[in-house]
Order: sequence, then structure tokens, then C-alpha cells
Amino acid sequence: MLKTHSIKNLLVVIFLLISSLSFAQKAYTISEIPDPKKNGGGWVSNPDSILSADHVSQINATISDFEGKTNVQVAVVIVNDFDHEQEDFDFANELFNTWGIGQKTSNNGLLLFIAKDRRKYRFITGTGIEGVLPDVKLKHIAEQNLLPAFRENNFGTGIITTIDAIGVVILNPENKSELNQFFTQQSENGDLGKVWIPVLVIILAFFGIFKIVNKQAKKTIKVDASGNNGHEKTIISGCAGFFMFIFVSIFAMVFFRGFGLFDKVKLIHAPFILYGILAACLFFRYLFHISSLRKTHYDDKNYFNAVSDFNKKNFWLIIFSPLILITLINYLFKRGKNIDRFKPVLDSKNQEMLRVDRDINVEGKPFLSAGQRAEEGAQTYDYDIWESADHKEHVIKQWPAEEYNSYTECPKCNFRTYKLNKQVTVTAATYSREGKAKLINECSFCRNVEFIEWITLAMLVKTKSSSGSSSSRSSSSSSSSSWGGGRSSGGGTGGSW
Repeated sequence: MLKTHSIKNLLVVIFLLISSLSFAQKAYTISEIPDPKKNGGGWVSNPDSILSADHVSQINATISDFEGKTNVQVAVVIVNDFDHEQEDFDFANELFNTWGIGQKTSNNGLLLFIAKDRRKYRFITGTGIEGVLPDVKLKHIAEQNLLPAFRENNFGTGIITTIDAIGVVILNPENKSELNQFFTQQSENGDLGKVWIPVLVIILAFFGIFKIVNKQAKKTIKVDASGNNGHEKTIISGCAGFFMFIFVSIFAMVFFRGFGLFDKVKLIHAPFILYGILAACLFFRYLFHISSLRKTHYDDKNYFNAVSDFNKKNFWLIIFSPLILITLINYLFKRGKNIDRFKPVLDSKNQEMLRVDRDINVEGKPFLSAGQRAEEGAQTYDYDIWESADHKEHVIKQWPAEEYNSYTECPKCNFRTYKLNKQVTVTAATYSREGKAKLINECSFCRNVEFIEWITLAMLVKTKSSSGSSSSRSSSSSSSSSWGGGRSSGGGTGGSW
């Protein structure tokens, strides 16, 4: 009987031991606490489900709101228990620095760590937020909001009211200004070292590129009798004005924050903005050079060859200004359409004829008539002249030009120089009276004019333009994918309930 009783007692002890082990709470280490940024986003780590889903959602929404407005990052961690070999301050401080709560350049993070079974809470603050939320202020907030609710086991309510109270302090206009100023200064100071080298490299690189392009441009621009070219002053003044514009823009952005126009632009963006501006300017400089080639070469074949030579030597410009690729594709398309145009023509002896260089013989004399020259002037037709080697035969080839569809054949001279529905202003409209214009068809060669009708031009109206400015800041309810890399030097407060 005694033996049976002893066995029963032993079984009870074993059962109680197993039960206690089964229901023992997990003591988390730093690495075991789930980082909310890596587990679906948010700011709350709630691995033991102490908080309800509604409470977690409400806390996340509140933190998201004032993070979007002030850049302050707040994390909430609530567990049943943590590593028994560490005190709550050491554990919370290590967790703060492991995750990197707050922005790296301003250390404006805040951690609220709660251990339910130990009945302890701990605030850890970054150096950038200690001035706004000193230990005394956090202690007062906890005593007024956190502890009363925790003593009633209302953990969700206690955290929500505490976060709301912290939000009131952070969103205070005076404190908000201090936080933003600290964040901006720290961010710009940290970014400056990363920015000036790329900016300098970009400026020097583009300066060299512009020098190369300008040097090549001078070789293609015709020089007048006085030894001056028509575009040299334009190039010099244009480059000087461009670099002055760059200097003023950067000065305004850095020192005056762009007079409110660049509120969302950060110093770290300067190299990208500078590259974009310089790339666009290089694109227009390229177009200017191509335009100068067009003015230099009246002969289309010589023009295509000059552009082709320039592109072969300077294809690398695409790296610095990808927009140039669009022009290159357009050029290749046009050149492809003109392949058959420049194939040699055979004379009566089946010998290849020579194409007259229109850069040398601009007027096409004695082969082209005045009407054909007028068509070339109106850009309705291009004429290629082919002449036999013995100069006894010639062939004139006609090709539609850029303005072909803008004109039609004149009923009087039969050249394609007849402009339809041309509006000619007779009396300009003013603010006090209407104007008058006539609609005509006119030939630019023989001056044949056909009147169509009179047109009344509407009187000018003075308009008042008003502009207003409004500024708004919006915050996202969704969190970023990681913390900002902030650190704490040990600031904060804590206690128990």
C-alpha cells in the first residue's frame, strides 16, 4: 500500500514538472526578437501576441504618421521575457543599436521595450531626439499613460496612449522645427563628403567634352573675310551663360534651399541633377553642331558624310548624353532612305556619270532653271545633277524635300512653290480694336497671288494671372523596408509596474 502511494506521488511530481516546462515562457535573445521591418513591415514587434491585431495596426498607423512628418523612427517591442543574463537597459540598448533605429545621420530613433513577465519597460533614445524627449519627459509620459494601464493588464491601451503622448511632443511646432533642422543639418553634413567628389568629376568631364565638341565645331563653320566665324561668339557666350546658370542653381539649392522650390531635393541628389542638366545641354550642343554642318554643306551627300564622320569619331557622347541616341537613329533612318539617291547614273555610253558637288556649284549653273532653284529654296525639291566625264551629257534627278507637302504646283508657272491658305496680316489687332488679314494662295517664284477671303482678327484681351502657392506634406501609412541605421549612446529611462 505504501509502495503504491509513493508511486502516485512520483507521478504527480513528474506531471507537474512536465507541465511547468510546457508552459514556461520563452526568454528571447537579441537575435530571436523578430524585426518588424523584415517581417511584413511596421514598427511593432509582438512575437508572443500580447497585443491584438487591432492594437498593432493602430500603433503602426500613429508611428507612421509622425515619422512621415518629422523623420523620427519609433519602434515598439513587447515580449513575455528576455535573456535572463541581461538587464533590461543593456538588452534594450543592444537591440536598439542592432536594428539601427533612427536615421544614420541624425540618430533620431526611439525604442519602447516591454517585458511583461518581468513587469519592466524601458525607453531608449538616440542622441538626435534626447533634446525633445529627455529622460524626465519620457518618465512623466510613462507614469501618466503606460503604468496605469499596465497595472490593469491593458497593454494595448497603455502603449497606444503612450505613443499618442509622444506624438504630441514630437509634433509640437517648436519641437518639430528643431527635429527637422537637426535632421537636415546632419544629413547635409553627412552627404557633403559623398557629393563634392562626384560633382567635381562630372563638371570636369563635361567641361572637357564641351571643349572637344567646340573645337571640332570650329573646323566645320565657315569663316568670313574678316577671319571671324558667325557662331564663335554664340558658343562662348552660351557656354559662359550655361556654367553661370549651373553655379546659381547649386548656390540657390544649397544655401537658400531653392527659395522653397527644392524642398524635396536633398544634397545627395546634386550629382544626378547636375548630370541630367549637363547631359541635356550636351544634347543641344550636339544638335547645334549638326545644324552647323547643315549650314556648311549645301550638298546633301557631303552633309550626310560629314555627319557620319562626326558620329563615328564621337559615338562615345551617347554615354554622357543618351538623348543623342534618338538623333542618331533618326539620322540613320534618313540616310537609309537616300541610299538609292546617290548611286551613280549611267550615260548613253553606259559609263558612270559624275555627280556635281553642290557645295562648289551652289546655284547648279548652268543646269538648273530659276524655277528649280526656287523649289530648292522653298525646300520642296532637292535636285541632283549628274554629268558625263566628257561634259556632253547631264541628267537632273528630282527628290522630294522637307517642305514637299506644304506646297503645291503653281497653276501659272507649274513649279511647286505655290503656298495654299497663306494668312497675311493687313492691320494688326490691338486691345482697342480688331485687326484684319487676308487669306491667299501665293507662289514664291512667279508671285502669282489668288485672293480667297478677308479674315477678322480678334481684339486682344488683357488677362489677369494669379498664382498662389500652397505647401503640403504627405506621409505614407506604409513603412520602409529597413531602419535608418541610427544608434543610441544610452539615453532613455525605464521602470516597472
